[in-house]
Amino acid sequence: MKTLTFKGADGNALNIVDFGGAGKPPVLLIHGGAAHAHWWDFVAPPLAQTHHVLALDQRGHGDSAWMQEWGYGTRHYVADIRTVIETWGLGSAILIGHSMGGHNVMCYSGLHSETLRGMVVIDSPPSYPDHAVAMLRELAERPSRRFDSEAEAIAGFRTIPADTIATREVLDHVAQHSFRQAADGKWEYKSDRRTMMREPMKAWDGLKLLKCPALFLKAEKSVLKEGLAERMVAVMPQGRLEVVPNSHHHVLLDNPSGLAAALRVFLDELG
Repeated sequence: MKTLTFKGADGNALNIVDFGGAGKPPVLLIHGGAAHAHWWDFVAPPLAQTHHVLALDQRGHGDSAWMQEWGYGTRHYVADIRTVIETWGLGSAILIGHSMGGHNVMCYSGLHSETLRGMVVIDSPPSYPDHAVAMLRELAERPSRRFDSEAEAIAGFRTIPADTIATREVLDHVAQHSFRQAADGKWEYKSDRRTMMREPMKAWDGLKLLKCPALFLKAEKSVLKEGLAERMVAVMPQGRLEVVPNSHHHVLLDNPSGLAAALRVFLDELG
């Protein structure tokens, strides 16, 4: 595993974790809101046996740069994905995203699916209702929690939404990559709080235009409304739906081996 630095659409520095597999077909993993590339650490290694697997820290997340002026709408994330794929020199990608990252993947794919060999979306909505956008803005305006030590920060780590059956090992590992020490000695989240201020795009129209095979993976205990995933897959020209068992919304933490197995089947089908 190594880290790479790319430039985003606005010249912003983007951190990418490279899990190996150079020379094989590329896979780009996109994490969810308030998360980071290391959320994929328990999913990516099995995929790197047959693919070149890279995970992006989206702008304002993980070890990627924060934006001086607010720039965290879906259009900004989509522009970064396009810039990375255009400049990385690896050719057409298989794009995989979870939650907010899956929404960004859908919106990118609806505009640029000719650059992809396949698309996978994990428990993500095609659009955000106004009340959800308002709730996230309210969260963004609250001060971020700060901790006196790294151990206290790791112990205080929580997912949003909170429902998870992830093991303590997985949660502690993710937490270890979620905080940095500030100049005053306190430990604080790496993510820019302003990333929760969303200007989401709607993915519905783009899903009808997809030119690549698509897989929608739904958590067994999904946050999506009943029937929504089925409606989304129905409009995709080459889409299908599968459910990952033993998982809440944070599938890649709750059941990483089950998620990796489902992805493995799809990747093998793409050749």
